[in-house]
Amino acid sequence: MLDPPHQSGYTRRGSYPRRGRISFQVLIIVFIFGYFCKTTLYSLEDYYAGDCSSHSKTSSGEQERPQHTSSEAASYVGWEKPVDYDFGRDHNDHFVQALEDMFSMLPDELDLKDAVAPIEGTGEEKVREVGARARIFKQAFEAWEALHLFPIRGRMFVRQDTLQYLKRSPSLVSRLQLDHASILHRYEDFHSFLTRLSTLLFSWTVPYFPDLTSLHAQLWSGGRGIVLTGGDRQAAYLLTSVQSFRTIGCDLPVEIMYLGDEDLGPANRRKLEAIDGVITRDLSPMVNDKGWKLAGWALKPFAILLSSFREAIFIDADSLFLRDPAILFQDPDYKETGALFFKDRVIQPSSKRSWLKKILPAPVSSKIRQNRFWTGESSHMQESGVVVIDKWKHFVALLVITRMNGPDRDGNEQEGRVGVYDMVFGDKETFWLGHELVGDTSYAFHDGKVAVMGVAEVQQPSDDPEKNSHELRDTELEQHEGAFSICAPQLVHLDGAGRPLWFNGWVLPNKFSNDPSLQPVNFESFIIEPSTIKDPGPWEMKEDNVLCLTSNHFLNLTTAEKDTLNTTIQIARRVGAIRASRDI
Repeated sequence: MLDPPHQSGYTRRGSYPRRGRISFQVLIIVFIFGYFCKTTLYSLEDYYAGDCSSHSKTSSGEQERPQHTSSEAASYVGWEKPVDYDFGRDHNDHFVQALEDMFSMLPDELDLKDAVAPIEGTGEEKVREVGARARIFKQAFEAWEALHLFPIRGRMFVRQDTLQYLKRSPSLVSRLQLDHASILHRYEDFHSFLTRLSTLLFSWTVPYFPDLTSLHAQLWSGGRGIVLTGGDRQAAYLLTSVQSFRTIGCDLPVEIMYLGDEDLGPANRRKLEAIDGVITRDLSPMVNDKGWKLAGWALKPFAILLSSFREAIFIDADSLFLRDPAILFQDPDYKETGALFFKDRVIQPSSKRSWLKKILPAPVSSKIRQNRFWTGESSHMQESGVVVIDKWKHFVALLVITRMNGPDRDGNEQEGRVGVYDMVFGDKETFWLGHELVGDTSYAFHDGKVAVMGVAEVQQPSDDPEKNSHELRDTELEQHEGAFSICAPQLVHLDGAGRPLWFNGWVLPNKFSNDPSLQPVNFESFIIEPSTIKDPGPWEMKEDNVLCLTSNHFLNLTTAEKDTLNTTIQIARRVGAIRASRDI
């Protein structure tokens, strides 16, 4: 064997025989391969053993990673409050307990037949039956997820090897006191039952998601964001709203949901997505609306549910904020419940207690007993221009809400069918109703009051006729004694300190007007709806959705609040929203 020729850069150590060099190279390759295999093994062990939030406490107060017996033994988080599971227990203990809990919920043949039978009836009868079936589904779904969902490093995974795991774990089978065949049959019976029930209740999800567990699991690490809906006719509103969010310091990501190119065209989508942090998403392939049509107000809950965020703030296109909407995530009631709604005006008093008794099982919750529908204070409870919700925590309630705004939405007088929208005004009352129907009472209404915003006018007769017929300056109003009134379509929601937080109804005196010369409302003052409501109520309804509120007291907007509103109006002018309003 000849030595290899010497080349520049070679050392004396490089002039060994070719066979020795090859052997050394093989040794190096084996060493590197072994090192990476060992590293990968450790990484996988750490991956499966990793627990993003579920560490048990030691006696000294330090956190300790739970010890698991296999690579499958990852702790379960599941719903916010896991089903009877102590994170410090062994994985196999939890696995057996979850399987036993699931089997205990398997209905007998008669109950199963009733649970998956077609939902008959109409109106209140149908709503009540949907709620009853949804409660059964919620319990079964939670039991299924207790066995099949587990988190790893901030993401939620769906277990797909349950039967295989049992097959290779005979000790677990013996603990269940059932033979392997019986376990398999019960597991498949429960899976079939859950699938049939979910298809009966929520079949519209089928085209896009393989099952509801997959849809739910992806929400776990979805973060926070803002959701809006709109088409070409609302594009100018959307451009104004999103840019105004950025000017007041909100950097939350925004998803704008629409229904196909004919709803929101490519040109407007490009304009919207040119704004930092904004993406547009087509809902039409995600929803199977065969037999009904997804459109209008009904789009809201679908947009919320199918957005990529776990925690979402839904905002109507014509709703505008004076402060960063992200502060709603810090609201104490939201942090406690995970669902925050806003109240409507107290108008049109009417008791719907008997109606609630027809659709909700007894006993009704304490939330219902405080609801205006129950007390008769008003036939309007919720204003759905803004909805804040943790979709992970309230997943089944949100599914029911989408159903109420989907296949159960519309009635048909000729067919004798009464829809949800025949019983309540649009989507707005379906949010709290959907929660109550499934027994999910962990929601709250914002404790801020509502108001009307504009320029206050003196209502008490005066010796000066000019003062009776003209708007007064703020200083004159403050010195004048008597009643004041503000008439406007905008409904203002105040924060806990009593200052304007957001309002709906856009910035014009009539957003439906075709008058191209119509100018924005002169936002100077606001009057707060009184806490004590006397018949016939404080609000006076006018044409074009204008409502008047009269009081002996009014408050002026601060300079900062006026500046924020003026900036929003400037954005609206820049994007053509004020002129475009006549076409909306």
